[in-house]
Amino acid sequence: MNPKVFNSKLVTEGIAIQEMLKLLRLYNEVKDYKTLREIVFRENYLAKNSDIRIENILEAFRKRFLSGFDLPPPDILGKFVESNLSDAAKIQVLLPYYIYSDCLLKFTYFELVIKNLKLGEGLSISHSDVLNFLTSISKKNNIRKWSKNLKKKWATRFLTFLRTFRMLGKYPDAKLRKIHLMPTTFAFYTLWFTSNGLSFQSVLSHEIWDFYLLTRDEILEAAYYGNKRGWWIIETSGGLISFQPNYTIWEWIKHGME
Repeated sequence: MNPKVFNSKLVTEGIAIQEMLKLLRLYNEVKDYKTLREIVFRENYLAKNSDIRIENILEAFRKRFLSGFDLPPPDILGKFVESNLSDAAKIQVLLPYYIYSDCLLKFTYFELVIKNLKLGEGLSISHSDVLNFLTSISKKNNIRKWSKNLKKKWATRFLTFLRTFRMLGKYPDAKLRKIHLMPTTFAFYTLWFTSNGLSFQSVLSHEIWDFYLLTRDEILEAAYYGNKRGWWIIETSGGLISFQPNYTIWEWIKHGME
């Protein structure tokens, strides 16, 4: 994947993870983007001094959670965010929404993080590494027209993204870390995909697990852990795996996940 046109909206939108969580909670209440938008401006719901910043955050929210990426819709996601789980668990499920909503973020993540981490441990990533990557791909797309300052800002946002999802420690730590997938993240997506007609075998090979840097064995381990928790029933016979959920995703969020 190397599109001819990339955008730099990550710079103006920011990662804004706490704002995304807050807006998802509000969406869970109002179930409508227009109403949400009105409340945000009327009540200064995000506690921002700039209307432009609020617009950028709302645009990021709309793009990430209202664009229909075959992921759980914002009402389900909002209900999950309203749960008693830790903030770390709530944040972790948002990773695919960020990746699917930004082509350059996805491309850079695959090339600089996923591919490198598959090579082994002890790898690092710096601001210069991201800048050099942008330069290396710019000959075939519009990034060649970006100013140096814009590239620097985008690289900073990318590192913030990695830190937000715990693939980098606090600055100046530059060591890449493999995500520790929480059982609730695996269950959230597994119950969603299977309830929408995807076979369990297809779920096990879904690209979303690449985002979380899971091996096949780790995917199966997560699946069997869910079986132990009683979230679903897994049986194996002749090399085939059968899957029977004990909850719908709504039931699991309300009654089953804790």
